[in-house]
Amino acid sequence: MDKKTLSILKKIYFHENGFYNSKLKSHEHKIPATVTQADLELLDSKGLKPNNFETFDHDNSLDRLLKLRENKKLTLDFVTTMFLKGFTGEMPRGRQTLMSYLYIKHLSKHSFVGKDTCEICGLPKVKTEDRTHKLYTYYLGYSWNELPLHYLIELEEAITFDKPEITKTDREKLEKSLEFIAKADEKETPSKLEKRLASNKILDQTDKYKRYGILQTLSECGILPNKFMRPKYEQFTSQKDLWKVSEKLTTSFRSDIILPLGGWKGENGIDTKRYNEIFNATK
Repeated sequence: MDKKTLSILKKIYFHENGFYNSKLKSHEHKIPATVTQADLELLDSKGLKPNNFETFDHDNSLDRLLKLRENKKLTLDFVTTMFLKGFTGEMPRGRQTLMSYLYIKHLSKHSFVGKDTCEICGLPKVKTEDRTHKLYTYYLGYSWNELPLHYLIELEEAITFDKPEITKTDREKLEKSLEFIAKADEKETPSKLEKRLASNKILDQTDKYKRYGILQTLSECGILPNKFMRPKYEQFTSQKDLWKVSEKLTTSFRSDIILPLGGWKGENGIDTKRYNEIFNATK
């Protein structure tokens, strides 16, 4: 994303700006006086109109996610190249796409089960979201694995991008980072790993939560393995089962870092075979 567009979005979507819209049951952001009509037209031309609210329901969202899985452009090769460019910091927006793809990899058609959130897929029964606000967080370089509805918003934009060109240097940067992680003490926790990465300046253009997002993606791939659950790359885990597994985390594991990353420790190391399988590193 160019600096001008990102600057306009920052003016609109800074944390304190806006109010809760009770009708939409969602946060709405005010347009600051410093944002001109020309600025708004620029955002609109890029499909980033602010306060772009859409109301999603479970069945429609699920159908759209399953349809995305059939998209010929949305391949493992495409999403890993997006992640690599995001990992290097050259294209922060690319960090989320692999995570979103892993969610739909084993997703299947089903009826809604639960009250407000589906106990199978984690999608809400009904929810209104500002699409542009969610996309803005991805352009900043954040990535998440908690709210499946956001995967839909992310993937529907991601498939409009051209596949990035990956260099040998891009791959080497990820490989060297994994080698660094592999040197962890057996008792090292995810939070200690994040601090070690930060103090050694391993991941460029990242803050604490951006680093957690990158590590969470590697965990969902199974590259950072854990003993509590299988990653999304291998199988789909229902929301209800995820809640149950989360309760099994011992005191030493408990933190604000959710599974699967929350279950990793230094003794689990790095699954190099899985890395090669997903990123085609032997090619």
